[in-house]
Amino acid sequence: MRAAFRFGVLLVMVLTITPVSAQYAELPRPLPAPVSTAFGYTSAGWFTAATQIGRRLFVAGAFTKLATPTGGAVVVDFAGRYVPGAFPHFAGTVHQIVGDSLGGWLVVGDFVSVNGRSIAGFARVAPDRTVDERYRVVADGPIRKVALAHGRIYLVGDFTSINGAARRGLGALDAVSGGLSAWGAGFDPRGGVRELSFSSIGVYVAGGPDPGHLWGLDAATGRVLFDRPGYVSAVAASSARIYLGGTGYQRPLWAVDPVTGADTAWESGLTFEYIPATYGWDATQLTALLLDGGRLYVGGRFRTSDGRYSLTAVEAGGGRPIGWWPASPGPGAVPAARLFRIGPALVASLAGTLLTFDVATAATIPFVPEVVGGVEAMAPAPEGIVVGGAITASGGVDRAGLGSVDLDTYAVEPWAPAVPGAPFDPIVELATDGTWLFARTEGTLGGSDARLIKIDAVTGAVVAERAFPSVLTRMRVTGGGIVVSSLARNTSVAELGLLTIADWSYLALPVTLDGWATSLDMGGDSIYLAGRFTTVNGQSRPGMAAVDRLTGAVLPWRPAPDTGGGTVRTSGGRVWVAGDFRRVGGQRRRGLAELDPSTGQALSWNPDVAGVLSGTSLLHGVHAIEIGADGNLYAAAGPFPYSSLYGLQDRAVAAGQLTARTLAYSTTTGRRLPWRPTVAGMIAVLPDCLLTTLDCLPRAVAAPTDLRVVQAAASISFTWTLPVSPARTGVRLEVGSVEGRADLFSLDLPAGQQSFAASAPRGRYFARVRALAGAATSLTTPDVSFAVGPPDVPAAPLDVSVVADGLRVTFAWQPPSTGAPPRYELEAGTAEGRRDIAVLPVGGAATFLSVIAPVGRYWTRLVAVNDAGRSAASNEAFIDLVPSQTCGTSPPQNLTATVSGRIVTLRWQPPADGSDDVPRIVVGSAPGLSDIGSLDAPPYATAFSVAAPPGTYYVRLVVGCFTTASSNEVRVVVP
Repeated sequence: MRAAFRFGVLLVMVLTITPVSAQYAELPRPLPAPVSTAFGYTSAGWFTAATQIGRRLFVAGAFTKLATPTGGAVVVDFAGRYVPGAFPHFAGTVHQIVGDSLGGWLVVGDFVSVNGRSIAGFARVAPDRTVDERYRVVADGPIRKVALAHGRIYLVGDFTSINGAARRGLGALDAVSGGLSAWGAGFDPRGGVRELSFSSIGVYVAGGPDPGHLWGLDAATGRVLFDRPGYVSAVAASSARIYLGGTGYQRPLWAVDPVTGADTAWESGLTFEYIPATYGWDATQLTALLLDGGRLYVGGRFRTSDGRYSLTAVEAGGGRPIGWWPASPGPGAVPAARLFRIGPALVASLAGTLLTFDVATAATIPFVPEVVGGVEAMAPAPEGIVVGGAITASGGVDRAGLGSVDLDTYAVEPWAPAVPGAPFDPIVELATDGTWLFARTEGTLGGSDARLIKIDAVTGAVVAERAFPSVLTRMRVTGGGIVVSSLARNTSVAELGLLTIADWSYLALPVTLDGWATSLDMGGDSIYLAGRFTTVNGQSRPGMAAVDRLTGAVLPWRPAPDTGGGTVRTSGGRVWVAGDFRRVGGQRRRGLAELDPSTGQALSWNPDVAGVLSGTSLLHGVHAIEIGADGNLYAAAGPFPYSSLYGLQDRAVAAGQLTARTLAYSTTTGRRLPWRPTVAGMIAVLPDCLLTTLDCLPRAVAAPTDLRVVQAAASISFTWTLPVSPARTGVRLEVGSVEGRADLFSLDLPAGQQSFAASAPRGRYFARVRALAGAATSLTTPDVSFAVGPPDVPAAPLDVSVVADGLRVTFAWQPPSTGAPPRYELEAGTAEGRRDIAVLPVGGAATFLSVIAPVGRYWTRLVAVNDAGRSAASNEAFIDLVPSQTCGTSPPQNLTATVSGRIVTLRWQPPADGSDDVPRIVVGSAPGLSDIGSLDAPPYATAFSVAAPPGTYYVRLVVGCFTTASSNEVRVVVP
């Protein structure tokens, strides 16, 4: 069969040869992370600058140690001790961890790999601590929060697409299969989404354009229930009302109707007082709300008339303050930026520091996890608690604000220069000419001198330094020396100077600005400037200018951006600028442009930055750009103007604590590249990898998408889509006899090939396509199945998965790529490929099956069946069922149901044994079944409401696994 298939292919295909690009690192490697032990306590430090000489990376910043990172999420026991190896290694920051109700966790954050595999932004960790590959999400922007409800996994963030489908700020996955749901597909918040909550009735999100909006979406259909403007910083929803937190002491806490969004008469009973802020505005802001046990916990920066600070609680129903009043660090802090309920404790996160209080008495509970870094997320685990954030192990190598790392071993080198003032007067910029290392400290208008320091990169000796009785705003190392911009103390006049590297002599150029330069660079004999100025040497040059590097004469280069500030970069005789502008060089350009180096006129290079910045104001532009070692342009863009990129003279791109989106563009076409590192503290783009504070990640080639097959007798046609990926050197088509295998055929095609035709002998096949980058390969497309033979032979089912909840086993699958089989058979055996335990018939329209199975170990697979025969088997799904430890818990009692319209309200009484386990609502199409679905009721609740489509339902309550004794079952009819 293999030979015949290959022969058929060669008749219709002529191979071409394509060049092979540079190879990249194959495995992630940990880069030491910054730790600060200043002022008597240990916390996460940060990098402010980096540069590279050969295979050495120099890093600078606010740190006293460089330590080994542990990953974005780790497990600690109940005493706070770190449990090594108890959680997958997340390369990056974890923002939220949510239990998946099956013993696993849903994780979102700014991570770019998990256990060395390229998984960004979202992952499901199974109970055995492996990553469930079915839940694969590829988003074109950061994912901020996650929630599990209504049989879906909801995601919100700053994305516009998920898995190639349009999803603007809000998307949903099927909780069983992990596939993208059509729910809410048409929702458009006109900007990113930052807050997420849900009730049995709807899903509620906040964000969008200034000053912000709150939306309610129907839980069943995804239809928008309401859209009301207003800034919302915290949301907590129930079926009775939606509680909202915002800014302003007059009414920072209020509630709206969950269906209409209209204000309700609910009042919190708290009177908030005005708190003056540093810049004169009202600083009261509620940043966290948590509904738990009939209470609404309120956290943020506030002060009440009865002396409550920062964290308190009120009755969720009546709104009356209760006597839960913990000790507080005061009104200047925000201890409750995030709130968690873990067992008997209410945990508030203050910039990564955890404050833990007894939920009954509000007394402080000592709990200090033995990790360093900002703790942003928490969730229970059998060993203790999963904590997430930018986590770093304690200990490390002492380094005072400047160190170096061997890029072959990723160990901290013994190189440890004594830089004057470090780390308390931190280095804000590093650069090199390939031999020497140059450091810049900024200085202050209040008195401390700025410095330029020349350091021997081999010995670490400080060779020369120069103090400036002013603020140094920028430096740029060029072939002619170091161009320096300084701002005279107590004035608004800036000047330029040129520092000679060899003899460290300084020449002040006769250039004055009526403001200051935010960026400068030198190309040829011209020094290009961007900044907050309107004149240069008395000549009108608003925002951008060029001067002669020898005489200081103002050149005719005049881009005239419509806003000041920005960044300018030169490379290879070309000039790029970035900023908050909408017009520059006489043309409409949004935040990024290439300019003629002589005239300043905008050239045709025009990247799609407007799409990234849509809905943002002029202050939310592109804040910094650099040209990377790979020749691409990297930009920091978004609503956080204090992000920065520090250049490395076309060797790499370095960055400080990134809080904006970092984008990459081709300097040839202007097309945005498929590269989205969102890890805070990203350091460099090296020739062989993406280097972050946690990992050196392989520059993986983007995978093909949308593989389709068309069959006519023995003729097979494949088509697929190729995303933009400069690293791609080829495409590989694989065909196998079993899903995931390539045991029958494999053929490498040219890098741009997007279709293929072949003839094949009789048989059943599985095919997939992957991209090549030299010896490296991308992920594959999902398999397609097809069969060649009698006209009605079915193709095989795809993507069979299995999930166990106690002894309840749910199988899910996708139908064959071609054909529509009238029925399936689910086979179970005692070994791979066997069917000696059971063969269960399933209707052809089904895509899942839920059954109760005895304790044991099973190998399962699915086949499609029709009158002409049986298909090839699907992939094998293994399941190991063990007795549940929670199956003996007593269930709730006296379940009743009422229907009003299409709203079903369930009520029940707690279990007779007094246990407070969260009950699960099980819904079936007939008595005793659970084929429609199940979901957890709210903790401590005795009632629950949900919208349901017309139909007849059989509902019961259980705790633990489905094999426990259940509550009474009620029949519910929705007209």
